[in-house]
Amino acid sequence: MTKEQKLTRLVTAFAIIMIVVAQLIDQATAKPLYQWLTIVNVPVLFMVAGYWATGLRWREVLLKGIKHYVVPFGVTAAIIILGSKVIIKFNWTYWMQYRFVAMRDGVTIFLYGNGWPTAHVGDWQVLGTGMIWIALALFVATIVFKVVQYIPGHVAYQWVVTILLAWLGYYLSSQFQMSWSIEGALVMQPLMMLGKQLRLAGDWQVGHATAATGFLVWTGVSTSGPFDVIMAAAPHWVFTSLGAVLGSLTIVYLAQRLIQWTPAFATWFAKLGDAVILKISILTILMSLFKMGGYISLITTDHTINVVLNIVVTVIVMGLLTWGARRIDWARQIYFED
Repeated sequence: MTKEQKLTRLVTAFAIIMIVVAQLIDQATAKPLYQWLTIVNVPVLFMVAGYWATGLRWREVLLKGIKHYVVPFGVTAAIIILGSKVIIKFNWTYWMQYRFVAMRDGVTIFLYGNGWPTAHVGDWQVLGTGMIWIALALFVATIVFKVVQYIPGHVAYQWVVTILLAWLGYYLSSQFQMSWSIEGALVMQPLMMLGKQLRLAGDWQVGHATAATGFLVWTGVSTSGPFDVIMAAAPHWVFTSLGAVLGSLTIVYLAQRLIQWTPAFATWFAKLGDAVILKISILTILMSLFKMGGYISLITTDHTINVVLNIVVTVIVMGLLTWGARRIDWARQIYFED
């Protein structure tokens, strides 16, 4: 594991934990925590994507994007659609749950490719793909990012275009919703550019003052509402985007300090950030087909303990399944780095 891999995997590990917590807590009773987590949990993944997309040729962008983003999205879709059919057919609804009554509904929803669409397709309400929408958004965002890199001149010109693209994403989301999470990919372009800047900066360390400022802005922005990247919606798009950028730098600061202060722990913790799309796929499947909270309620009826155990068990299951997938040839080729 190179130092760049360790850094980005540590950052991704923080993101994975924040995504799991945000998905499993009660968003109504834990509203401040939920809003705080959403400012950076998904944006951090786009920052890491921009970090590794820097310098890639078009062939690499497309082939790696299809291999590591689009194919996992399709595999997840197939598992959820077929799983729903099996659960209904064998009446396993007591212990499990299903997303789609009809397979055609599931196919249409995953072809639409949005996490939680507000539009209607046909005469039924679209349910959304779940968190695996991130895979498609990363694929689209990487292509847009690659196009922006062709803008000649100073990097400031690229930043101007990036900010305009982010604004376009927010604007389009207020008018209608595009498929394949395109608007989410657009609003994440500043994070992609941040990843590029970190890659070009080499061994640059985020300073204490920058991290403190980032944390304060991140926390302050979260009080106005969540950053709903799925819908490309934010209370104040400029301040929310700024909070996401500075908050992501705070996460980088934490990762850099972990490497410096506790290298052994950092190496261990970085394993959680490996194969991030696989872990998001597992999370999506668990939340779509399994009643994790219901299983745990057989042990305890205390809501807080139930949520904490649900988070811990989910992370453990993600880790174990990732460990197992590494030993399967086709899964290793799709979900793990080249």
